[in-house]
Amino acid sequence: MNALCLLNHRLTDNQIQELKINWNCNEIIYPPESISLFWAQIPDKDISQDLLQPVVDWVKNVSHTDDLIIVQGEFGATYALVSWCLGHDLIPVHSVTKRVAEEEREGETVFRSYVFKHIRFRKYQEI
Repeated sequence: MNALCLLNHRLTDNQIQELKINWNCNEIIYPPESISLFWAQIPDKDISQDLLQPVVDWVKNVSHTDDLIIVQGEFGATYALVSWCLGHDLIPVHSVTKRVAEEEREGETVFRSYVFKHIRFRKYQEI
């Protein structure tokens, strides 16, 4: 089984280990730069088959039945692609994370940042 990775970042070492150990993935496949750039900045247009066709074509070209595909990004595009994957014998998953807020104060200015810690991958489900 392979894992296609459609995220706005590279997987962490912990995520890679989980895919290998818990999901029995042999290979992690990242999209070409053109698809990565597109996925990171979905145009301000209606989500449609035509808009997402380059992504769908990439998935079709590199995937096999029952491959995992990690899909996270712009919500509408993610929803559409997950729906497509569920109908085409792929296993879409997403990262479950724990968010920890860190806050610093300088006088009256408050700086807040968030650290996201990967917990596990979880399958998208239709209900």
